[in-house]
Amino acid sequence: MRIRSFRSILDECLTAIQQGESVETCLSRYPRRAERLRPLLLLAQRAGRTPRVVPRAWAQQTAWDLVRQRAADLRQGRHRPRGQITWLRPVAIVASLVLALLAAGGGTVYAARDSLPDSPLYRVKLASEDARLWFVFDDASKADILLDQSNERTDEILALIQRGKPVPSNVLSALRNRNRSAADILADRPQEVALRARMLQQSEGQENLLLALWDDISESARGQYAEAVSTLHNTRLGASGAAVAIGPDDLAGGVLNISGLAQPVTDGVWRIGGVEVRVDDRTFGPQLESGRTAKVVAARGANGRLHALNLSTIEPGLPEAGTVVSGAVESVTDNEIMVAGQRIAITPQTLLHLKLQEGQRVQITVSGGAGGAVASTVEPARTEAGVTSAPTLAYEGAIEGNVSAQGSTNQWVVGGESFVITPSTTVDAQAGDVKAGARARVESVSQGGKLVAQRVVILAADAQPQTIHLSGVFQGQRQGLWLVSGLAVEPNTGAETPPVGSVVAIDASRQDKRLLARQSTVLESPGQDRPVQLLGLVGAVEGDTWTVGFARVHVGQTAKVSGAPIVGARALVWGHLTSDGTLEAAYVRVLDQRSIIPAAQQP
Repeated sequence: MRIRSFRSILDECLTAIQQGESVETCLSRYPRRAERLRPLLLLAQRAGRTPRVVPRAWAQQTAWDLVRQRAADLRQGRHRPRGQITWLRPVAIVASLVLALLAAGGGTVYAARDSLPDSPLYRVKLASEDARLWFVFDDASKADILLDQSNERTDEILALIQRGKPVPSNVLSALRNRNRSAADILADRPQEVALRARMLQQSEGQENLLLALWDDISESARGQYAEAVSTLHNTRLGASGAAVAIGPDDLAGGVLNISGLAQPVTDGVWRIGGVEVRVDDRTFGPQLESGRTAKVVAARGANGRLHALNLSTIEPGLPEAGTVVSGAVESVTDNEIMVAGQRIAITPQTLLHLKLQEGQRVQITVSGGAGGAVASTVEPARTEAGVTSAPTLAYEGAIEGNVSAQGSTNQWVVGGESFVITPSTTVDAQAGDVKAGARARVESVSQGGKLVAQRVVILAADAQPQTIHLSGVFQGQRQGLWLVSGLAVEPNTGAETPPVGSVVAIDASRQDKRLLARQSTVLESPGQDRPVQLLGLVGAVEGDTWTVGFARVHVGQTAKVSGAPIVGARALVWGHLTSDGTLEAAYVRVLDQRSIIPAAQQP
């Protein structure tokens, strides 16, 4: 029995659709080919339903002359591709319609060039890109164009993120299809070294981008998200010669970012910061060593088990404790932003969650580089005076119950409060393992009556795990209770009620289910000169001058200080810049009671 080629099947289906058959009926006859057939048949169907237009006569004649000339060239064998070309006959009908619109100055196609995935014109943009490929007969050129189109999808995703819009399924499916087609072509062309290198570099960058965007993916697009990430990861695996792959089901639960000490459990299973993760041939990164600090991006499967996609190790003595700074944008260019008197570089890898403008209040995660401070992410500041919708709550307490085993619940209880751990929650366990009794700081927002964790940091603090500390925006009173960033707190007797919209820090304790404030401090009030917030590693302490992250901090007698300064510990500072660039502290909280550099990594 002769095995039919994909091209002959496509020819048959296109002819059937022209005669009125539905796309799904055709796909049902060829289920194994359905995934590749579907986008081509839908394109033909869309083109067939395009409303009739009356182009200018001279443009119409020119367009059809070009089509007839191309048809004549093909009949005479000029630029003949390998194999038969009869399959092009129905495809040319679809493509010529788009070409005629282009040549006729079709305003719709022209307007669609810069459309984003949330625009009705986006389908026209994708169709015009598909049509361009019908008349590219050199495989290397086609792969190059597909990679260009895939890169355009990246730009569209970043543009949506900057506008605060969710990423829909259509851009993810288009990204996946173009990457898969390019990979299929280059798999048979090992001589295209430069193109293959470009494909791998682009795939790695796109995978890293998508792995950082779970919260920005629309709920209806989660399936396409898993497809897109698995395609990118498998493209990299295939190029490395690995005979393994991940599937969309391996990403059904999203991803988890965690850093901490690596300890082997069983063959292929490690504990990273106390959380069990499988590390095998499907994982990119160096060989793990017991006792070294590692950073892992792990896929969570439908069964809750974690599988490392990418990992890196952190050099001894250099813990990954990126500085986080919040403040007003003082100046901004294409290459840098100035906040808190510090110039911070913006690179193509910087993830911008807004369009930057002077005067905006932003929060920047900063990583150190050879050339100085570099922004990893820039997003709107959410904990500041006047913010009343979904402000960030920072909450410190002891972890309760087993939260580290594979398949464990996504509900963690910390200091008596329940927090939802999502696929975009980052877990920093460099200071100690995730386990019952460990003290943790959870940064969360209130969504639908639940506290959703954005980041969990294990603190190097062993004493008084029963004490609780929190900070957030005071949103008002309800039945005698203070509402702080979505959390109800019983104020201490005689405490002065802060103005609505103030940022407050509260030391508290638990009594049954009640959260009782023992002491409260107003950090920021609406209408006042807004302070800078800085979270970083204490690098040096010289009298009343500390180095925190990239900043010099003056801790004078008027500053309120919680905790003793320890080199290697993390500290949170609220203050104002002075004329010489020093941060004058009004409030300092030292988060750790010892250096977070693990003893196993100290010289």
